[in-house]
Amino acid sequence: TMLDVTDSRRVEQVLRDRNEALEQADRVKTAFVTNMSYELRTPLTTIAGFAEMMSAGYAGEISESAKEYVDGILQSTNRLSMLIDNVLDLTQGEAGTLPIDRSPVDLAELAKESVARIKGEATAKGIDLALSLHETLGQVEGDSRRIGQALDHLLENAVCYSGRGARVLLHGDGSAESARLVVSDNGPGITVQRQASLFDAAARAEQARNGEKAGIGLPLAKQLAEAHGGSLQLVSEPGQGTMAVIELPRG
Repeated sequence: TMLDVTDSRRVEQVLRDRNEALEQADRVKTAFVTNMSYELRTPLTTIAGFAEMMSAGYAGEISESAKEYVDGILQSTNRLSMLIDNVLDLTQGEAGTLPIDRSPVDLAELAKESVARIKGEATAKGIDLALSLHETLGQVEGDSRRIGQALDHLLENAVCYSGRGARVLLHGDGSAESARLVVSDNGPGITVQRQASLFDAAARAEQARNGEKAGIGLPLAKQLAEAHGGSLQLVSEPGQGTMAVIELPRG
């Protein structure tokens, strides 16, 4: 009996030490990503600032072709800034330190703004982007910027993976206890095996390294929904399109 207890305690200690080491490694990773994100913002802001000054003519008149180059720089810096923010948000979400404000959020207004932001990209791809909001959608207590961010990611994802001529719909409704936002498309759909990796940021990064089209929008949208006490569910079948459902509690 004494030997059994001693062995059990030894195993428990090993597992405890291993868990502490993993937690420490995770804290180091979070601190590193956070510091790198802030460090990258400084030169990026400088590049964007000088490009904006050139575009406004502060450095003298520039040719039309040069202006197109400057506009390209501004678009790329904006895109890179957004990607840095996404990585930082995802890392903070995993660590449970993602800042969430709490105030009344008009979900109908938020949905309209999100559709307006994605409309240009959808039109360029020949995709019909539609909006259907029920009066029961109402309000929730939460962070309007974060909820809008989650909607943007879902809409961008639907537009990105749907082919020309597809239809993407943002629907909203609710009950007394919760509100529901649904982004659906009639695109190619997703296999069950692939669905398992869509919310795994590490798996998405590996897919991107292998040359596949993969981002962190879905994992981040899920974290943003869960940070509000809600959930994000994905329903999809090959050839039947995809539906992403965000449920948010009222309180």
